[in-house]
Amino acid sequence: MAQTNTKAFNHIAILGLGRSGQAVLDACICDGITVSLYDDQLFKNTPTDKRAETYLEHFDNWEMDKLDALIISPGIPHNHPKPHPAAKACAKAGIPILSEVEFALRRGREGRWVSITGTNGKSTTTALVGHILEQAGIDCAIGGNIGAAITTLQNVGADGVNIIELSSYQLEITPSLRSDIAVIMNITPDHLDRHGGMQGYIAAKEQVLTSLTPEGLAILGDGEALDDLSKKYGEKSDGQLRISRLAKSAVAAEARHIAGFKNLALRGLHNAQNCLAAREVCRALGLSNAQIDAGIESFSGLPHRLQPAGQIDNILFVNDSKATNGEAAAYALASFENIHWCAGGIAKEDGLDACMPHLGHVVQSYLFGACAHAFANSLQGKVPVSCFETLEEAIEAASASAQNSPPSRQQVILLSPAAASFDQFSSFEARGQHFCVLAAAEVAKRTSNPSSPDSIGGRHV
Repeated sequence: MAQTNTKAFNHIAILGLGRSGQAVLDACICDGITVSLYDDQLFKNTPTDKRAETYLEHFDNWEMDKLDALIISPGIPHNHPKPHPAAKACAKAGIPILSEVEFALRRGREGRWVSITGTNGKSTTTALVGHILEQAGIDCAIGGNIGAAITTLQNVGADGVNIIELSSYQLEITPSLRSDIAVIMNITPDHLDRHGGMQGYIAAKEQVLTSLTPEGLAILGDGEALDDLSKKYGEKSDGQLRISRLAKSAVAAEARHIAGFKNLALRGLHNAQNCLAAREVCRALGLSNAQIDAGIESFSGLPHRLQPAGQIDNILFVNDSKATNGEAAAYALASFENIHWCAGGIAKEDGLDACMPHLGHVVQSYLFGACAHAFANSLQGKVPVSCFETLEEAIEAASASAQNSPPSRQQVILLSPAAASFDQFSSFEARGQHFCVLAAAEVAKRTSNPSSPDSIGGRHV
């Protein structure tokens, strides 16, 4: 379905010049749209982008009566827990607060639309669907919360497919979204401060179902929240809207089916669910199971999600930095054995509760950062625990311990933090990249001097 809104923008404000804000600014310059730009960091530092400096203006000086909309970066709160002052001023003036996704839709996009969201698994599923379609020769554009901003994506034409990952932040301020296929992988507690609690978070995710065309397809994972939404939309649809559930038995069957591919990037039951969701999407778009299997088998995975980061002898380093909550880390713990688990950062609302059933796979935990001691208290008496200030210290200790393990059993040094990165890193990507550098250094050290002694630091709990 073509995504378009005939209302043109004449003058907009942009709040935040991250990836999405930069995309909107570039498009506005191209389209001749008047721009007022504000970014907290740009007002503290000299902008490196001279074009940005041209449009930079404090929001106190914005001509509110002339603004058609405020385009806000997804990381900036416009409501909970406390709105940014610029967003508050725009709301008071009755100016619509919109996402970069909405801006892109109003510029006009052709093609069928697949919208994918969920607390966990949405990035892998989005990338996998895109990979399968590309391998099958289907014109598609992949982006949104993953990869490129939608404003920058090529127009795929009427027969192409837009595969878009959408966060809860984006969904709640994208009113023009119209989806042919909508996917919600799961809903578990996350970002609750930004949505005023769990019900607000569910309501934000629900917007992807509200966006469905009358004869669209909803693909829903497991869980109580999705049971409620499935019932609600099943009753509202009068039989036109199709709802497909990713049942546990079907996920188990998918896991058995893809096991023969031996694809490390899609290891674990959570990835079997991602594959099943991708299969349902691609079937609905007309692909055969053979085409889908070929795409699944050749999928190389996402950076920072069960990403192999190096191996020496029986020790495998795995970067799962994208696991920023307990539920995501639990998936990784369920996927390996003999794990030397590196976790820590800024803890989320769910803590480590979801990880507890999988601690039998953990040899020892190496906890770092702001929540190290809180995590240690949760794990004490369940697995051996060491606390460290930094990720470097944790990796060094984990590597030394794994080196002393029985050589007949593969040892996995797993970064799956179960926490946000912002205490020590600018993003989960920066944290994962740093882990990969540390892993490479450990491999090089073992290779150049395999008999070198190591000491394990840290405070044992």
